[in-house]
Amino acid sequence: MIGGVSGGVSDGLSGGLSGGIKDSVEGFSLIEVAVVLALVSLLIWLAVPRYSAQQSQGYSTAMQMELLACAQTIHGLELTASPSAESPWLTLADGDGDGAGDQASGRLANDACALSPSTKRGYDVQVQGGEMGFVLSARPLLPDSQGYSESDSESVWSVDHLGRQGWHGDGLAGSGL
Repeated sequence: MIGGVSGGVSDGLSGGLSGGIKDSVEGFSLIEVAVVLALVSLLIWLAVPRYSAQQSQGYSTAMQMELLACAQTIHGLELTASPSAESPWLTLADGDGDGAGDQASGRLANDACALSPSTKRGYDVQVQGGEMGFVLSARPLLPDSQGYSESDSESVWSVDHLGRQGWHGDGLAGSGL
């Protein structure tokens, strides 16, 4: 009887195990995984250029706000100068590369306005000053392997002493200074 019970138990166990396990393993097929990867790739292909455009637009807006603040600061120099002093708008540009303003037109001097590193790196900021006013202009620079280089773009954003601003073909043309 013991042999019969043990035989019945072993038959029951082996019958239960083999009958309860499925022959196939559940999971994703190769086609399903390929379809999901294709959809993810498509979404990335669509999203990355839009993100880059948003980032570029953000840098452009930040530059515009900085140059507007700079124009207000420079305009304040004229308001605080004594009437007998020479116009401070004649010394906004850095001609000799030392960071101090020493001429009327050229690259904006460091002591005229404090621009952020991203604006200094991504834009060539120029100033044209005169007895009657000034024009600040920023031309986008192109990224290259050594940092940034001159852009072939004719698009220049400019703001003058009266607060007139906008994108132009040439930021200094037609300024009347």
